[in-house]
Amino acid sequence: MEAHGGNAAIRTVWERQNVWSQAARAQKTSVGRGRLLALLLGIGAAVLGTLASQLMEVSSEAGRAAAFAAAVAGGAVPLAARRSSPQEAQDWTRLRSMAEALKSEVYAHLATVGRHDEAAGQALLERLAQLEESATGLAHRTAGLRTEERPLPPVSDTESYVVHRLRQQIDGYYRPQALLMRGHVRRIRRTETALALVGAALGGVAGAFGIEQAGVWIAVVTLVATSVTAHAAAARYAYQELEYFRTASELETLLLRWESAAQEGRAGDEFVQQCERIISVQNDAWMVKWTTT
Repeated sequence: MEAHGGNAAIRTVWERQNVWSQAARAQKTSVGRGRLLALLLGIGAAVLGTLASQLMEVSSEAGRAAAFAAAVAGGAVPLAARRSSPQEAQDWTRLRSMAEALKSEVYAHLATVGRHDEAAGQALLERLAQLEESATGLAHRTAGLRTEERPLPPVSDTESYVVHRLRQQIDGYYRPQALLMRGHVRRIRRTETALALVGAALGGVAGAFGIEQAGVWIAVVTLVATSVTAHAAAARYAYQELEYFRTASELETLLLRWESAAQEGRAGDEFVQQCERIISVQNDAWMVKWTTT
């Protein structure tokens, strides 16, 4: 028998996890690009439409060209938005949930003492079948994807689990992602502030100097600010920042408690299950948030 009885079963689940993970990444990219493209097209349509009305007074050809471009941009918005529709976003969250669930099963199986036998391997395959059966509606998202060559995680006990799973999640994923989301939130807020100042300046110019052309752009700036705010709300940057920091903190606390426990009698298996439960709760909460609002 190979190291870790039932190693073939673990590899099978690990390979399937890779396929679901690829599908989730591809869907995330599609949704993100669709959302960003719709934002840019909407802004472009508003800017070009306003510009066209002003260019008409200078050059009818330039005005018509701008008006045509505005119409094309505006007409393309619904097409771009389809890539980030609620259904597309829901498929992304379900794909991610599936990939994370399989990853959790593999790590828990590798780290849990006394479960590296044929029976445990069979149970793992049955769990795979159950999960994939629950996601049959997403099977088409994995069509054509081939498993990427990668070794099994170097986990064989609780200590190696802490190094290669728990620490990686805390320091290599949750905290960096939280900081990334914080950066997005700050940039959005700066953009909103800048647009508010531009709108105020345009209003002042229009009111003080009676320049109608400046006043017309106030509505465009307001629309852009509203679009940026809506984009940030759809991306849920602030929510993700809080969730990532919260989960990292909970895992850190659990790890500190485990490390401070007496060496003898450590409930390694229970500790691993608690860690995976926290990760699962974060994933479930994230999925609910994305699919209900």
